[in-house]
Amino acid sequence: MKKYSDTMNNKTVTRKRNAISVIASLICLLVLSILYVELLKHDLDSEKTRYGYIAKNEAEHIVTTIDCVMARTNTLKAMVQDHNGETSFFDYVAENIYRDVIDETGVTLKNFALAPGGVVSDVYPLKGNEALIGFDFLDTSRLGNLEAEEAYVEGRTILTNPFELIQGGMGMGGRAPVLIKKGGQPELWGLVTVTIDYDNLIEVLGLHNLQGMGVDYVLSYIDEDGSSHIMHAEGRLDDNAVKTRFNVRNLTWELAVSPEKGWISGFMVAHSVVIILLISGFVGLFTHVLLKLRDNNTMLLQLSNTDQLTGGLNRMSYGIALSELSKKPIDDDFVYISIDLNGLKQVNDTFGHLFGDELIRGASECLREALGDFGKAYRIGGDEFAALIHAEEKSLDGILEKLNALAKAWKGSTVKELSFSVGHASHQEFPEASMETLIKTADQRMYDAKREHYLSMGIDRRNQNSPA
Repeated sequence: MKKYSDTMNNKTVTRKRNAISVIASLICLLVLSILYVELLKHDLDSEKTRYGYIAKNEAEHIVTTIDCVMARTNTLKAMVQDHNGETSFFDYVAENIYRDVIDETGVTLKNFALAPGGVVSDVYPLKGNEALIGFDFLDTSRLGNLEAEEAYVEGRTILTNPFELIQGGMGMGGRAPVLIKKGGQPELWGLVTVTIDYDNLIEVLGLHNLQGMGVDYVLSYIDEDGSSHIMHAEGRLDDNAVKTRFNVRNLTWELAVSPEKGWISGFMVAHSVVIILLISGFVGLFTHVLLKLRDNNTMLLQLSNTDQLTGGLNRMSYGIALSELSKKPIDDDFVYISIDLNGLKQVNDTFGHLFGDELIRGASECLREALGDFGKAYRIGGDEFAALIHAEEKSLDGILEKLNALAKAWKGSTVKELSFSVGHASHQEFPEASMETLIKTADQRMYDAKREHYLSMGIDRRNQNSPA
């Protein structure tokens, strides 16, 4: 039964050790996963911030470039006003402005035009724009003319979103109203318009360079109703794309950007997950090894303190217990008990040592049961035991009575009798005595009891042939 019990205990310890190892591994996995997710969030936030700067810089470049082009309408307005609405200067001035725009911004213009009363009278360059002569910018049924009417009515420069030109291609138009003083009062003369080659503008803005940087993007304009319309795009935006809205004069545009390969590298995530799993597995294995070493050390310590014959405490454990007790004052209820098994030599000589061992094990079991929670018994020699207990006088009497009763009730396979010779010494009885004195006193009382036991049987132990 003891072997079966030990086996079950070992299995329980192993299961417990395995469970703790798994829990340690899972805790490590959870902690590392949380830390890694936080790190990913931090990296994602950093990447989004960086891409936000990229989008903002590109937006500022777009605004600056278009503003530089649109500023040229002011020059034409001023010339018309200086010439009091007369336009003979136009070809010369328009040519210079056209070349200045190319030199300063790289943007090629589709044309400049003067439209007194909203109808085009002059256009530069004329070649390729002949169809524009006589074009009525106030005809709102034509593309791009709603903005012209708005500029005309409101008296402010208006920029159009990209639209299809009547002469072909895509363009963006700037419509600036011109006021001429007549009779001291400003009157609306007409419009100065500039049309930007939209495809050329996109090329000059260098948005394609973003692709070279591994950045996908979408450039859109936003209507007054909030709807978005794509003007130019390359690549495929991520769902978490960074978006920057900005004003191009009266227009609202939006530039959305995201990494071509995604915000987080799938390979790096997989690599990190593998590392986390390996670390968690190592922590679990390391925990298992540490627990096993601890259990082994505990087992070795128990073995070193355990009497192999009885399974109780041995002389080494007894020495450790006395050493601990010597480090502090003796408790008032401390009792030292010296116990000697009667008749062991006779059993060994008559039946053999196997039956003598059975007697010793029986004595140990009786002692442990009699002492209960009052203290511990130690086998300190072949048939010698010692007990260190804490008990008042009444409890001590009960312990000794129980011990005698257990001994009388014990029956072995062959040996049917078990008896003890017992001596004790308490601190309460000898308050000034040291631990050494208490031990000597208890031993002497045990020897006296042993002599009386044998004398009662007619045996004089002073005879060398007497049984032990």
